[in-house]
Amino acid sequence: MRQKRLQNKVAGSDFTLPFCTIAAIGLWWLPQKAFDVRCLMGLVLCLLTTYIVMETNARWHIIRIRTRMMSSVWLILSASLSFMHPLSEPIVAAAFLTISYFLLFRCYQSHRPQVSVFHSFLMLSLGSFCTPIMLAMAIPFFFYLALFLRSLTWKAFWAGMLGIVVPYWCYAVWCFMTEDLQGLAARMVEMVQVEMPSIEQLVTLPLVWQVSAGVVALLSIVSLLHYLSTNYDDKIRVRMILYIYVSQTLLLMVLLALQPAHYQTTMALLVCSASPLIAHYFSLSRSIMTTIFFLLALLLVAGMATLNLWLTSFTLQGGILGAL
Repeated sequence: MRQKRLQNKVAGSDFTLPFCTIAAIGLWWLPQKAFDVRCLMGLVLCLLTTYIVMETNARWHIIRIRTRMMSSVWLILSASLSFMHPLSEPIVAAAFLTISYFLLFRCYQSHRPQVSVFHSFLMLSLGSFCTPIMLAMAIPFFFYLALFLRSLTWKAFWAGMLGIVVPYWCYAVWCFMTEDLQGLAARMVEMVQVEMPSIEQLVTLPLVWQVSAGVVALLSIVSLLHYLSTNYDDKIRVRMILYIYVSQTLLLMVLLALQPAHYQTTMALLVCSASPLIAHYFSLSRSIMTTIFFLLALLLVAGMATLNLWLTSFTLQGGILGAL
């Protein structure tokens, strides 16, 4: 029997998720130190997303041991990023993407995937009202259906296209009824407008955003490299699902570098996509070096959370971010 390291004991403990839930609630409340309706609604949505993440792991056994590490990692990372606390575009987009993943995975080698494909792409389309990036994700999603899930048929393709179109068709009808044609035109322009990458925007991001992106990117890269070197231990179905998470994580890190103007929403989507890989890494790796990195990761996330929450609290009290 192989020795269990610290990270394995944490991953297999029944107390990990309750502890992370209490910690997340505390981190959510700490900057405001008062009742805030938007933050309360954001916390509720985050907890509902946590349940979907938990159900995703339970349904497809993404981590081959009994663990709640996937939902715990999502909780801690989202609670550490203060811009995900209010009910706004980042947390809403992450929730839609999590649901879209859950529905997409149901299509694995399905002979009739049309219903699941429709609803998965419908979630992407609804999420695109928060960020145009989610609408662009429809292209790699078709690729995942064909290569990893092996369920792309003509009916599935048109079901996905219909899922994309339905929210915008409903929005167009609403704009016609309310005579808000300018709003409809502005939305269409926003969807197709592509911003050129700007190194200057990337360099001038607030320091706290750069630190947060660096921490999440480091955890993501180490986790996906570990998975790519040990993927032979997983079943084929699980391997295909994790390949989707790997592809999405790499894609979102590239978009984060190329489109810093959409930093907050892209970071929320990155946390949503990278959490399963990070959880898989810490749950199943058993080397002493991994234990050291696990402790380092805890310190890095704690530092990221402290920096985010301190600056948020400072801003709410009337301070100015200044150089940060």
